[in-house]
Amino acid sequence: MKSRFLTASAILAMASVSFAATAYINQIGYRTSDFKELTLFEGSGNVEFVDQSGKTVLSVTPSAAANWDGSGQSVQLVDFTELKTPGTYTIKVNGQEVRKDLKIADNAYGEVSKALLKWFYYQRASMALEEQYAGKWKRSAGHLDNNVSFHSSATGGSGTLNSPKGWYDAGDYGKYIVNSGISTYTLLSLYEHFPAYFDNLKWNIPAEGNLPDLLAEIKYNLDWMLTMQASDGGVYHKLTTLQFCGTVMPNEDIDKRYVIGKSTTATLDFAGVMAVAARVYEKFDATFAAKALEAAKKAYAWGSANPNVYYNQPRDVATGTYADNNAKDEKNFAAAELFVTTKDASYAAQGASGAIPGWAEMSGLVTYTKATHAADFSDAAAAKDSLIAAADRYAKNASTGFGVPMTKNDFYWGSNSVAANMGVWLLHAYYLTGDKKYYQSAVKTLDYLLGKNPLDMSFVTGFGTKSPMHPHHRPSQADGVQEPVPGMLVGGPQPGGEDIGSNEWECRDYRVNGAPAKSYFDNECSYASNEVAINWNSPIAYLAGAIEALNSGVAPSFAVDGVIVSIPKVRPGLRAADGTPKLRFDNHRVFIENNGIRYDLKGKKLK
Repeated sequence: MKSRFLTASAILAMASVSFAATAYINQIGYRTSDFKELTLFEGSGNVEFVDQSGKTVLSVTPSAAANWDGSGQSVQLVDFTELKTPGTYTIKVNGQEVRKDLKIADNAYGEVSKALLKWFYYQRASMALEEQYAGKWKRSAGHLDNNVSFHSSATGGSGTLNSPKGWYDAGDYGKYIVNSGISTYTLLSLYEHFPAYFDNLKWNIPAEGNLPDLLAEIKYNLDWMLTMQASDGGVYHKLTTLQFCGTVMPNEDIDKRYVIGKSTTATLDFAGVMAVAARVYEKFDATFAAKALEAAKKAYAWGSANPNVYYNQPRDVATGTYADNNAKDEKNFAAAELFVTTKDASYAAQGASGAIPGWAEMSGLVTYTKATHAADFSDAAAAKDSLIAAADRYAKNASTGFGVPMTKNDFYWGSNSVAANMGVWLLHAYYLTGDKKYYQSAVKTLDYLLGKNPLDMSFVTGFGTKSPMHPHHRPSQADGVQEPVPGMLVGGPQPGGEDIGSNEWECRDYRVNGAPAKSYFDNECSYASNEVAINWNSPIAYLAGAIEALNSGVAPSFAVDGVIVSIPKVRPGLRAADGTPKLRFDNHRVFIENNGIRYDLKGKKLK
């Protein structure tokens, strides 16, 4: 007869299995001199950090447990900022090993930052991706788009249009002006804020004259966008087939392509982006800059004269809509950028907003522009107040749970881009105030996207201990390469379930009740949680790129009293612990402060 009683050792063994702690970390790594934090679930006792020789080099007491509404878990935060020596570490909780992949490095985000930007090269239409640049993800050219038909909805168009280049929008092969608008703006602003850093950063893409890699990549999409402007100044909404194609490579999608629709939102998005491009490219290519500015002015004039031309999906079209029946935010965005570029007071941008930017919500971009151009806008202070108020909420949210600014209500389609845009917002608050809580909250947001989340996975393909292997992305699905194209941020968890159904091509139900942050499926069927998109990659590319730039000793370039300020280097004594200059502001004057002593931007002591 078998004993009905378990030994004490067996009970303890079962308990250790059932209640083993989980440590959620940034799987790419943490910067040596930066803020560092992990999230602990079902832990008990101190968290120990053990080096490769087996020595415990740091022991930390976790914070009190608190419930996080995104996942329904009661978790603790562990601050291990004092661990500064580069290397790979084992994490132990109450003596039990919970993971062995904690990395500390001087340049932790360097490679992932470049990969996030290089992904836009992999999205190029109309050209072959050569092995010397694309490696095993090389492919033939598809969608030359040199003989595109005008759909009946594309008013004013006749014959065919030569409209090559541009980026594929997402997992499909369409090209959409509205989504190109915010994506291109975000990358342009990354360059505009950190030119001293990105002038010299390379990631192996084809050269474009004397342009830095970042501007070369952006110009590939700008060149396409310019082809989409009609002679009257209006801009066509999108260039796609009538239906989404199957799972094929770009050169195998041979269905007829159309220019479809013309809209106020597309036109004004275009105007704002071209206004930024005009000032960014002027020092490299004055002719191109002038062309962009002229296009911006024509588009703004058309959008102002046609304020309510909204895109309605034709009956015979089933590709992405990007429909938006409110163009006020797009007009303010275009006006603000045209005013900064031209100083023409006829471009009047109204108001400021604390709303996180998105393809249908451009007012947050107006807030960025006004708050960082104090001498140009009479309501710059109000814009700054709106920006800081929202940043304070995000920083408070990031102080618990998984350190991400999001709450359960922020988990909707493309939730990872919501997180990334919150991180960008927090960086703007840091630029304006120098308050490290905003910078640290932005770093924690990047940590979330790179592994410190309830799914314990990096959401960027090709990076991390565990990352998506089956994104909804046609080239990655059809190219015969086991690994997906690297550097893609997947949309992320959300409970909408738009891709769930009983058809063969639909997903099983992957939603987790009461845990929107766990409602994710790493499967090609899941276009609602596992697709990729240019407007999702651009904010995380900004977030990682800006953090790398800041930590290289480059401060953001922005307008203070009408003067563009750029600080390529400051001596160590004038840097904060994270390596960034100790910027301070007084009546829109910027200076550096150390131990109560003020210095100008060249490090000279001020009287």
